[in-house]
Amino acid sequence: MSSDRIAPQALPMTTFYAEHVHSHIHTDHQQTLQKYRNRIQAELAKFGISENQLHDKTILDVGSGWQAIVFQELGCRQVYHLDINRKHVEFLNHYITENQIDNIKSEQVDISQSLGSAKHIDLAFIAGVYHHLQNREDFIKNLLPNMTANSDILFRVYRSGTWSRWLVSALRIATIDRLTPAQLLVAYRLLHPYGLDNQFVGDMIDDLLTPQWLAFHPREFIADAEQLKLQCQCSAEPFAIDFSSQDENFRVKWHITDYVDLDCLHQPLATGQAHVAEIFDTSPEIIDLRRQLIDLLKSLHDHADRDAALVIVSLYFLVRKHTNIDVFNGQILHATPNRNLAAWRIEHLRKSVIHFRDWLSQ
Repeated sequence: MSSDRIAPQALPMTTFYAEHVHSHIHTDHQQTLQKYRNRIQAELAKFGISENQLHDKTILDVGSGWQAIVFQELGCRQVYHLDINRKHVEFLNHYITENQIDNIKSEQVDISQSLGSAKHIDLAFIAGVYHHLQNREDFIKNLLPNMTANSDILFRVYRSGTWSRWLVSALRIATIDRLTPAQLLVAYRLLHPYGLDNQFVGDMIDDLLTPQWLAFHPREFIADAEQLKLQCQCSAEPFAIDFSSQDENFRVKWHITDYVDLDCLHQPLATGQAHVAEIFDTSPEIIDLRRQLIDLLKSLHDHADRDAALVIVSLYFLVRKHTNIDVFNGQILHATPNRNLAAWRIEHLRKSVIHFRDWLSQ
């Protein structure tokens, strides 16, 4: 599909991931492929789906194309790969030709408008995509009629009400429409000059600059399943606050026992509405910390882009783990888990806010 057939508001996404995110994360193709093998096996296991169950099944994969390769390796009959980015489709089509694969079909499509050739889908794998879609309701309307009876839709989406999503949603306010991936990378290099953690950098650019970014609560997917008369299985219990070390996503499976009557979409989907990471202002301490953080981020408008980028990237180190390098001894350090992670994160964010506030005022 040519770019002139893609909705104008979606055009930034056609280049964002291939050029600014996956260019970091996918630097080693064999390592990337193994990562996706491990990921898909883990995701399927969460819902008790064995590899043998995928044989002779038709799969829909939306994303960079690596997942489609893994599903083909697992013996699926047909794999439809859709992505709005031309480079991802070109990469996968080159891989298909080079490896003489005849059961993957890759197309450049805006899935909110069309599913291209995809039809009679037994398993739709929507991992890391739904929270970046601008028009989720139209995607669901396109997807459901193309699902077979006794089929599944697997979602992996950002979890609202968690530390990581809460902090990212705040940092984006000071980043979007101002900083560029190059400026974030320069700041990262200034802060960490002895090695590039490609996964960290790619995730950072993804979180802070992706054009569309939302976080959801499991109850929204449960409510939509009830409206659509689908069976729903969720891997996460309802929660309000989560400081765990693995708190960025939750998983949902919608099971379709029979063909879906789209008349069930008589009211807007809960997951179709604009939604941001819930703020867990549950104590005076958190309320005050959020106020200080927002004040600091607002003040960045009065400072140079380089200084703003340094502050943003420094604070982002509190969002996710990073591969620490011990330059003196030439080794990688593995930190032990903190037993009081909530107190540690709150205290270090508070100290960081005070430090940067004082630094900027000099």
